[in-house]
Amino acid sequence: MKSKIIFLTLCFTALAYFAVSGSCDVPAQNTSGVLNVKDFGAVGDGKADDTAAIQSALDKAKSIPRGSSVILPPGEYRVTKTLIIENTLLTGLSAGGWPADRGPMPTIRVDFTDGPCIHAKDAASIHGINFEYDHKGEEARKFGPTVLLSGIGISITNVRIHQPYQGIMADGVTNIGRLNLENVFIVSARECGVYVTNAYDIPTLRNVEVWNLADYGQSHCVGFRLGKNDEIHLDNCFAFKCKIGYHFIQDKQGSTWGGMTGCSADYSLEGVVVDSAVSLRIVGGSLWTHGTALRVSGPGRVIVSGVDLIANLDAALIVRDCTSLTVTGCTLGKAGPDWPKAPAAKIEGGKSVLVSGCTFDAFGPGIVIGEKANNFSITNNIFQPSPFQAISDRSAASASKVIQGNLIKKTETEKN
Repeated sequence: MKSKIIFLTLCFTALAYFAVSGSCDVPAQNTSGVLNVKDFGAVGDGKADDTAAIQSALDKAKSIPRGSSVILPPGEYRVTKTLIIENTLLTGLSAGGWPADRGPMPTIRVDFTDGPCIHAKDAASIHGINFEYDHKGEEARKFGPTVLLSGIGISITNVRIHQPYQGIMADGVTNIGRLNLENVFIVSARECGVYVTNAYDIPTLRNVEVWNLADYGQSHCVGFRLGKNDEIHLDNCFAFKCKIGYHFIQDKQGSTWGGMTGCSADYSLEGVVVDSAVSLRIVGGSLWTHGTALRVSGPGRVIVSGVDLIANLDAALIVRDCTSLTVTGCTLGKAGPDWPKAPAAKIEGGKSVLVSGCTFDAFGPGIVIGEKANNFSITNNIFQPSPFQAISDRSAASASKVIQGNLIKKTETEKN
């Protein structure tokens, strides 16, 4: 009996030792929910392949009930295969901070092209990480998305993505409701910065910037592509040097219901293009573009208020079709006197168009109303003194229209 007690005591002692020491290079049992990728074999020198080590840490964290996270210490982690995150936080700098141009955070270097860098599933979170793409001296490798969104409740914050082909992209199939993107800086995206669709229940994009340095972006990149979204909130987002800053489309799931507040575009060919929307509110912000600041070309209710619409090569506002468009309290025109040919606004169609309480500058013609426009109201606008015609109405006499109360300089021959 005594020898049996001694044997059992030795067994329990040995088990306790192995649990604490973490023998055989296997990480010790972790109940805190915080795992370090270096404990799983990650090197972080930018040369070693750290894919398996990071994924092992993510898999382990997923198995820990609630509150689990995986930490990337300072370093550069080369990955050669898609990382899958679910019900886990992958974090670099815990304090975060706006990453901006320098990218001071731990870096994931993407060195493969067959799939996304990260496949984010339900409750995946990514924070405080810099993503770099290894183009290996080539003009551009066609990489997959940096983050493929495929789940509910995904949160991506304080992240920098440098030179992706595609940045943060919905898979187009899964419900990605309750999406949260905040303080995200995407630099030189070649095809698309952010694509959000099939997002039920209030996805939020706040302080997300797609900023292109190369001229390529201006002729190829869509900053934000928005498909089926239920009450999406875009706050203080920015698109620079894109082909289209914000593109609202009809995809397989539908189109957008929601709003933009304080969002801007600069140096892009087009600012906001609405091919389709359920109901879209655009409030505040500055759309300064080469081609067109706002183009409404398809069905949907669009409300635009307090936006600075500036375009040089074409009209700042072009209306081709809509269910209804209401434009109030906006400024429309050009960046200066060197672009006088295109009018500030062209109304070519639409089932119901109202432009009221807006200010038109003196750098070109004001509003041109096309022959196919048949239901519109142009009232109480101010046209700054100009040698150009303020309002040119080419619509049919049978059109339902109101043109009155507009303030035009006395020498203007246009009737109000």
